[in-house]
This record gives sequence, C-alpha cells and structure tokens, in this order.
Amino acid sequence: MAAPSPLKGFELLVPGTHTAPNGTILSFSHTPASEHKPGSPILLLLHGWPETRYMWRYAVPALASRGHTLFVPDLPGYGHSTLPTLSTAGHDRVSVGTTILSAVRATYAYPSASGETPRIVLIGHDRGARVAQRLATLLPAGVRVLGALLLDIVPYSAQWGAHGADPRAATAYFHWAFLPCGELAGGMIRAYGGGAFCRAVMERAVGENAEGRARLHSHGAVEEYAAAYEREEVIAGAGADYGAGAAEDWDEEVRDRELGRRIGVPTCVVYSERNLGRMHGDVGKIWREWVSEDVPFEVHGVGGGIGHYLPEEAPEEINAHIFKFLESLGL
Repeated sequence: MAAPSPLKGFELLVPGTHTAPNGTILSFSHTPASEHKPGSPILLLLHGWPETRYMWRYAVPALASRGHTLFVPDLPGYGHSTLPTLSTAGHDRVSVGTTILSAVRATYAYPSASGETPRIVLIGHDRGARVAQRLATLLPAGVRVLGALLLDIVPYSAQWGAHGADPRAATAYFHWAFLPCGELAGGMIRAYGGGAFCRAVMERAVGENAEGRARLHSHGAVEEYAAAYEREEVIAGAGADYGAGAAEDWDEEVRDRELGRRIGVPTCVVYSERNLGRMHGDVGKIWREWVSEDVPFEVHGVGGGIGHYLPEEAPEEINAHIFKFLESLGL
C-alpha cells in the first residue's frame, strides 16, 4: 500500500510500489522516471528505526530542487512496506538492500537497452545506514555504487561490544537485545501499545536542543511513526530487522573481518557527538578499520545537543554535509 500523497516535503516526488521476488511489497516515493536523465545517479535515502521515509522530509525538497533523482522507500517491514512472504526469505541487510535495488531497477527500467545499470549514491540513517554499509562493502552486481553517507552508526562489532562492556551503553541500547526476542518482545510491545512504545524510545534518543526537538516533532512526524508502529507488521518487522542484526548480519561482519572486506567506495560518516560520540569515543578511529584505505573517507560530529535523529533535528547541517559529499563525488 502506497503512503498518502503528497507527504509534507515530498511534493516533487510521486508514490510507487514494487513487488519484489521475495514477496515484499515495497512502498516508496521517487522522482518520476520521465524526469530521470539516463546515466544520472540515483540517490537512495534510507531511514532508520522506528521511523519511515517521512524522516527525510527536510532533505527531499532540498535535493529534488537541485535536480537529483531520488528514491526514498519505507524499508521492508516499516511504514507502508510489507515483510517478505516467502518462508525462505531473509531479513538481513543484504536481503533488504537487494529488495530495494530490485525496485530501483524496475522503476527506472534498468538495465537499459544498451545494458546500462543504475549508478547509486547511498545515504542512510540508523538501520538504513546499515543497509548502505553492507551494499557499499559487497558492491553487488547490477548497480554501480558511487559512495555512501552513513548517519549515526558504528559497525556491529563496536555496537555489540559497547553493549556488553558498558552498562550505560547496554541501557541506552536495550532494544538491540530486546527486539530480537521474537514474540516475547512483540507481545510486550503490544501490551504497552505500539505507538506509545515508539514515542518512548524516540524520546530516549532525541537531544536536548530545543530547536532540534521541535524539528523532530514538526509536521506530525512522531505521530506518523507512532501510528505506523500500531501495525502488527511493523512490530514484527522491527523484530525481524534487529533479529538479523543479532544473527545473520553479525555473522556477515565477522566474515568481513576474516576476509578483509571493507567498504570500497568514498564514504562519509556523520554522527551525534551527544549520543554516538559520548558512547563510543573516537568514531572516526572505529570506522577507519572498516573503510578501504584506497577510497576517500571523512567523519564529522554534530554538536549543540543534537541527538540521534540527525536529518530531522539538524536538517540544515545534515543537508550541507550531503551537498558537500555529492560535490566530492562530482555530482
């Protein structure tokens, strides 16, 4: 089911849906195919938990007005996108990324008659950034990944390491161990109320900057996310997402380390000094081990009491980082 249109800030985009081979019905907003210039890069804006594509409402008009082709999905199991229907389908970050790329190819008719494949820039926050990290590491066939901008994450090893080593981190990141608990977690969330749970967890991660908090809540965004979290499939989707993060995705990162696999495209990491920086220390040092030395790499902290929801709490600053990153890619 497509999202109501137009969403605030999405007026220059159109809604669409795509049924992926695994049965997921992906709901997204995108630049019409008729306006996409062949060969032009496609910017994938990938949201985090417990949000939807609506979190990009500040970035979409700024990027669309510059003529960029945008593809902005609800991740499978979030918002208006469904979970896979095949019993054999995975929900790890590679499977989610493959689902999204299948929708991109179908929407813009790739490969073209000349065999051209899409050129992609990955821009992700939170769970969406983890999809971007996996795609930028594995560089799947059938697309050309130009670069990855990752917002407010560290790799799984650092995340789980902090969870196990520091009780404050374990408390702050309680949902990492809670959400994978299947029906136990789902039943507790339903008893608490999905919408109430969504509001509560977002309140834990937002910063104390008054303007940032107001921006997060603007245009009814938090209520939009809370309403989505009342849906059974969204509760199940978050559990499947974090369940993969405690299993398949963790195993893949262990293999990355064993095989020496690293992100192989220009990368920019932007993080909240108040949240991620306080919890993990030198974020740049952590990421340096996971990005190839052969590609450009930069890290930026966002201060001023801005919390986890960077594209909403500090939209002007984040948009400036996106513009600068795109310029560094020659776009």
